[in-house]
Amino acid sequence: MSSTPSADAYAVIRTGGKQYRVKPGQRLTIERLDGDAGDRVTFDQVLMVRGDDGSVTVGSPTVDDAVVSAEITDQRRGRKISVFKYKNKTRYRRLRGHRQYQTQVRIDELTLGDQSWIAESVAAGGEAEEPVAEPEPASDGDDAAETED
Repeated sequence: MSSTPSADAYAVIRTGGKQYRVKPGQRLTIERLDGDAGDRVTFDQVLMVRGDDGSVTVGSPTVDDAVVSAEITDQRRGRKISVFKYKNKTRYRRLRGHRQYQTQVRIDELTLGDQSWIAESVAAGGEAEEPVAEPEPASDGDDAAETED
């Protein structure tokens, strides 16, 4: 099985009643999936795969032996929308809000038969975290007093 970091490979998957074009390393917000942050999920409803060399495989309706694997990075709710119902001449007005549950995932690997394309962060051994610079303690003016003698 050959696994190479992906430059141009992508796939079209179906989840939550919608279709998404995904490529390795991409972060994607989709309809809610069961699982916690850090869990791995696989999408087996792959509708199309395009390799690095430009070869396209289209399924009818799905591509056999094609799998997209991802990691859940966050579970959250989307922005609030207002649902306003109104009927004129009857004083009928209803205002209601709604927030949709969403899951954010990071696509790690596309697999088609014996070929696979992986995200560069996974190929390097994990996602590289930016080091957090710790703030230096604030000087309270004692340094200036010590140097003056």
